[in-house]
Amino acid sequence: MKKVLLSIVLILVTACNAPRPTPVVDSVPTTTSQPTVSESTTATTLYISATMHIETKFDSWPQDAEAFLNFLQQTTNAGIRWSIGGDIGWLEKADNAKEIVTRSAAMGVQWDIHTHKVEDYAKTAAILNSWGVTPTGVINGFLIEHFDTLQTSYTYNGTSWSPTVIWGGVVCPGHRDGCDDLTVSLYRPTSSADFYTHNPNGNLIKLGGGSHQLADAEALAQQIAQGQHPYPVIGYTIMVEPETLRIATSDTDDINAILAFVERMKQYSFVRWATIEETVTAWVQAGSVDFQIK
Repeated sequence: MKKVLLSIVLILVTACNAPRPTPVVDSVPTTTSQPTVSESTTATTLYISATMHIETKFDSWPQDAEAFLNFLQQTTNAGIRWSIGGDIGWLEKADNAKEIVTRSAAMGVQWDIHTHKVEDYAKTAAILNSWGVTPTGVINGFLIEHFDTLQTSYTYNGTSWSPTVIWGGVVCPGHRDGCDDLTVSLYRPTSSADFYTHNPNGNLIKLGGGSHQLADAEALAQQIAQGQHPYPVIGYTIMVEPETLRIATSDTDDINAILAFVERMKQYSFVRWATIEETVTAWVQAGSVDFQIK
């Protein structure tokens, strides 16, 4: 009897001390690092250009040639890339127009075509050529209703000029409220009536430079840094009034504000300075991905 009881006890002890099966645990996926904001936006490059319009009317002319050229030199040294449009009246009538054009061109400033009459396109190009300055293929400012009438080439006294880029655009003259196209855009317009529809086979490329204000350029850069607007190339243009040397419509954004803006933009690794024409060239080389940011 004692042997039987002892056997039972041994069986119970062995059962209690038997190794327990290892519980089955679902495998935990390895955590992968998420891209940072800067890493996720490196595919976009924001090209910032700078421009001016020197109109035919006297009160828009540079008031002091040396101060004007010094402004261009300082901002160019800071990295800004300028392309300026001089209207036919200024080119023909201002005593210092040739000096301003040639000396600024020696700094690297490009000269676009900016006239209020289509028939003056080639004449403007001829004047610039006669001064040893080759104009770009940019129509710097135009009426959208005239888009359908634009030709592939214009000629004046043996000088031919062909547009490739249109910058800006207005629906009514005078730059009144609601007249200017303030979109940030790069695309090929279809027609005057269907201007905001991209035509992949269009001959002219439209760069919309936004509101031209420094604050809006910074806001756009911040949006890109946060992953918005994931296009390969985006263009924005700041605009300065030649008679005041301040940002257009601003009473305070002078050269000091502009140079401070240049420094602040250096925090964004995706920002580059380029002329209007250089921006469009980069857009084409990057695949011509059209966009419009309103």
